[in-house]
Amino acid sequence: MRILVIQGHPDADSFSHGNALNYVNHAKSLGHEVELIDLSNTTFDPVLRYGYRKHMEDETFPKHVQELVKNADHITFFFPIWWSAEPSVLKGLFDRVFTPKFAYIYHPNGKHEKLLTGKTASVFTTSHGPAFFYKMFGNVLFRWKYLLLGYCGIKTTHCFDLGNMEGQQDILERRQKYIQKCANTIK
Repeated sequence: MRILVIQGHPDADSFSHGNALNYVNHAKSLGHEVELIDLSNTTFDPVLRYGYRKHMEDETFPKHVQELVKNADHITFFFPIWWSAEPSVLKGLFDRVFTPKFAYIYHPNGKHEKLLTGKTASVFTTSHGPAFFYKMFGNVLFRWKYLLLGYCGIKTTHCFDLGNMEGQQDILERRQKYIQKCANTIK
């Protein structure tokens, strides 16, 4: 299987980054072909300055990521939840990569066509709030599953959040279990 891992935390010393690298190594050890987009060490302009009205001056990196998305069977995202959403660099990547005519097409009758069907995805997040909070209010994982990935035709197979980060119950063993839970989703 061809797996694309998108690590969306801007800090290379973060738990999300470590979790993503563990997932990459585990997937490779199982014989999968793996590509990693690491937004902690990638420099590109994440701001979609003109909306989709016109292209940005440098489309090199977004076009590269589109090729990786196109070639992937499964896409896995790792990121923290900040202010009930993904970090801005990941939002910017999504804006610049999952564009009209690549990820979907609007039709004159008001309907849209999903262009990335047949692909699957996993979304693994961390949050300071309790995980149940994000299931009840402003569910980030619902948004990713149905309104972002699902809108493009990508079926989400796993959505996990490790809540209460840096709280009393945030101990090393708990983090290690979460890392293993994420890695165990690889078939």
